[in-house]
Amino acid sequence: MELHLLRTFREVVRARSFTAAAKRLYLTQPAVSQQIKALETEIGERLLERTGRDVRTTPAGDVLLEAADRALSILDDAAKAIREKRDAGEGTVTVACGDTVALYLLPPVLAEFRAKYPKADVSVRNHGSREIVAMVLAGDADLGVATAPEALDEALESAPLLEEPLLLAVPQGHRLAASGAATLADLDGEAAVLLARSTVTRQGIEAGLATAGVRLATAMESGNLEVVKAYVARGFGLSVLPALGVTDDDRKRMAIHPMPGTFPRRRLVVLRRRDRYRSSLARALTALLAAHTKSLRRKP
Repeated sequence: MELHLLRTFREVVRARSFTAAAKRLYLTQPAVSQQIKALETEIGERLLERTGRDVRTTPAGDVLLEAADRALSILDDAAKAIREKRDAGEGTVTVACGDTVALYLLPPVLAEFRAKYPKADVSVRNHGSREIVAMVLAGDADLGVATAPEALDEALESAPLLEEPLLLAVPQGHRLAASGAATLADLDGEAAVLLARSTVTRQGIEAGLATAGVRLATAMESGNLEVVKAYVARGFGLSVLPALGVTDDDRKRMAIHPMPGTFPRRRLVVLRRRDRYRSSLARALTALLAAHTKSLRRKP
């Protein structure tokens, strides 16, 4: 069984499309179809089913996909280990992370990493927490930094990185701008600009409010934290923001206060696959990230 056929099969399953897989593999769509047909002929079973525009695995395809993932992961890790021994300090580390980490946590860490390892490259993939988990699981990222998921796939391991408060952001001139909220009940019914419902952080916010029987009137929501802050500053409503994403400039254009009571905190974790080879560069970047967040916790 040829490895390139397995890689093509896995890419079609991931993309759920022959056309999309062909683009990712820099092949023509007929070439991808021929490779899948050759693999099915060798196996003696249909591996994929097309339902409209979607492509799904058959029971035989499920079995092969699991085996292909294991085999290709082992081979990819071996290749990384060989390159690492040959090319000390060279290579690429792929990090998957969300907006706040990419904008406010990673820049000084990457600057220090590049100064120490000038021959190394870092690829940053900016996604939501669920996509980050999926990328690490699929082996598309060496490590992920995400809001801690409620449940963790057994193939992953998680290390705590940073626990931070969520802060109340209020437009200038708002009735709560000067004093903040004494209780969560003070926020009930207020117009709000919030992170998208699909984000883990938003779900934590909703849970904290629901516990107190508080509902906000969502005027707008966005998956981009900078968009949320811009609309709060323009007076469209208040918001609840992760502390990491609140800058000195933000404090000048809107009022920032602690959330009242014992409101849930956001926990950031580093994720990686348990069974994947971890290069010296990935270990070094993880160590720098941990050291930087430790220094943040020491700040008043």
